[in-house]
Amino acid sequence: MDKLKKSAARALRSVSSRPKYLVGLSLCRILLGLSTTLYYVSNIPYREFLWGPDSYSGFAAFQALTEDKNIFSLYALSESSTWFNLVYFAGLAVSVAWTVLGSRSLTVLHAVFMTSIYHRNYTMWEGGDALTGIVLILLLGTTVNAHFSPLAKRVRARLERRAGEPRLRTSLHNTAAVLIVFQACVVYVVSALWKVAAPQWQEGTALYYISHVWQYTYSSAFPQLMDSLVLTTLVGYFAITVQLLVVPAALTSRRWLREAVVLAVAGMHLGIMAGMGLMTFGFAMMAIDAVIVRDADYEAVFRRVRLLRERLAARRGDRTPTAVEPAAEELRAA
Repeated sequence: MDKLKKSAARALRSVSSRPKYLVGLSLCRILLGLSTTLYYVSNIPYREFLWGPDSYSGFAAFQALTEDKNIFSLYALSESSTWFNLVYFAGLAVSVAWTVLGSRSLTVLHAVFMTSIYHRNYTMWEGGDALTGIVLILLLGTTVNAHFSPLAKRVRARLERRAGEPRLRTSLHNTAAVLIVFQACVVYVVSALWKVAAPQWQEGTALYYISHVWQYTYSSAFPQLMDSLVLTTLVGYFAITVQLLVVPAALTSRRWLREAVVLAVAGMHLGIMAGMGLMTFGFAMMAIDAVIVRDADYEAVFRRVRLLRERLAARRGDRTPTAVEPAAEELRAA
């Protein structure tokens, strides 16, 4: 019993004394920010039709819905076109600022603006919107700017000063990060199980039918490639396999497996983005995948990149004297 208590105490101290998943959460912020920024920017010419006071989704019905369901949306506060444009471009500015800076206050603002535009017309999302909403709520309790931000050095210095001291904020951060990984696992496993149960995926023809739906045909090469039964079967089985491997990858102590699975899943989403044009969906899913990879994994990757750069620099340095020496000899001879 004493050993069990000591183990539980060590586990609780580990969760509450040092924040984890800092690199993955920073990448999550950037990719999710790119997704939402792209969402805003790509729809600027059509914003009035999609979300404005005179959009096809009637403002009166929308306002009644927010009152009836107790839903908050900044767009419901006024029917003025000026107010609509102010909220829309303020949301875009907050999205860009959050992507670059990532402070906790900007996370709160970004969640408010994204919730507002989602409730204004939820039919405009490409998919993954429910997961994005859940992740944004969880990100409210995390530090998302310890890396890849102008504020990163200051944030890391503050976290280092507090390291070793049990804190509620650290516990919330680590718990939220684990829940994001859990959400990713649930999404991929459920998606894979649905595929396994579907006859088209069993036969290997599902991607053929998907590629010939014109709404999701972004590239003419995609349906041409999926006309091959062998290729569409291999790609379909590959998608099912990597989705089922997400849970073992998240739990394993083997770094190579985790990195390989996350890279494979990222490749799958890049293929979806290139073939089907689901850009914001792809960025949002890769944002969540980034949290599966642990800080130690990223540090190992960064070390390999630094070693590669040093080797390349050393090789360039070795070549430089051999190129300069003949010129020097010619000058001395002259």
